Amino acid sequence: MPYLLDLPETDFKSRPILFIDLEMTGLEVEKHEIVEIAALLVHQPDFQVVNSFYTKVRPIHPQTGDPKSLKIINFSQKSWEDAIPLRQALQELADFAPNCLLAGWCVQNEWDFLNFNLEKEGLPYFYDHRLIEVFSLAYARFYHDPDMKFISLPKVARKLGIHLDQHKPDSDIRATYEIFRKLI
Repeated sequence: MPYLLDLPETDFKSRPILFIDLEMTGLEVEKHEIVEIAALLVHQPDFQVVNSFYTKVRPIHPQTGDPKSLKIINFSQKSWEDAIPLRQALQELADFAPNCLLAGWCVQNEWDFLNFNLEKEGLPYFYDHRLIEVFSLAYARFYHDPDMKFISLPKVARKLGIHLDQHKPDSDIRATYEIFRKLI
């Protein structure tokens, strides 16, 4: 598998941006599993959404999931009956957004889980090693706002008048994208 930094350099303004949100069975990369992937593929330079991606991923060891995380995502074996294997989900995601920039609310977490699982599955990286962190844009924008004592996706979405059904990855990623559009 090629090293992430060995990928060819490409003008950042010509890459598609993949706004991505993962739901996992917990936050520990080596212990927990990706169970949902939602993404929006955005074209530059107009930042228009050109496609969307959503899938549930079948966990291999759901019993190792953090009970709080499983409750937040409403995980049940029944609601994951049609989920696909991780390898298939990662391959479909790579085909959906080759040579992209990753973006998200706190996208470092997605980055960590993607890197770990691509390596585990022996699959190549399909994204650049630079990230667009929308939280950082919100931090800069609302730093001097006396009404913002804590910056979170729901608080920023509410402040900007953006609809959000929290911890539903398709809603989270659409809200993140809309926040990005309003803050750039």
